[in-house]
Amino acid sequence: MSATYQQLLSKWSTLAPDECVTADHNHKFKVRILPSVEKRNSDNAWRLVTSDNIAWRLANDQSIVLVQLNFVLLTVMHHCAIRRENIGFAFVDSGAMPTAGYAYATICNGLRSQPHPHPAIAALDAYIQLLEF
Repeated sequence: MSATYQQLLSKWSTLAPDECVTADHNHKFKVRILPSVEKRNSDNAWRLVTSDNIAWRLANDQSIVLVQLNFVLLTVMHHCAIRRENIGFAFVDSGAMPTAGYAYATICNGLRSQPHPHPAIAALDAYIQLLEF
């Protein structure tokens, strides 16, 4: 999961360098803080987002990963709102399916993410498709 998240973050930083940039290592990314997502004293504030061991940390209830994922989710939702693009989520709950417990994100023009274990990663996947569109 961390490899997928890292690839998505890397693609985001390439497609929208004003929103997200690669930091000092290839697994750390700086995401611009939007005032509507998080209040900061600076107009040029960034939050560090990392993809290191995300699956392990989520499985072991590491709250910092949840904070980062929630930040990414809110940021993507606000970017969609700014572009006047709706984003919606669907969850697969059936335990018999291989994607059980996964989320899909769909942006209003029909772009749909792959199934991902966290809505933030699904939202980022769909948002990157929107940036590529």
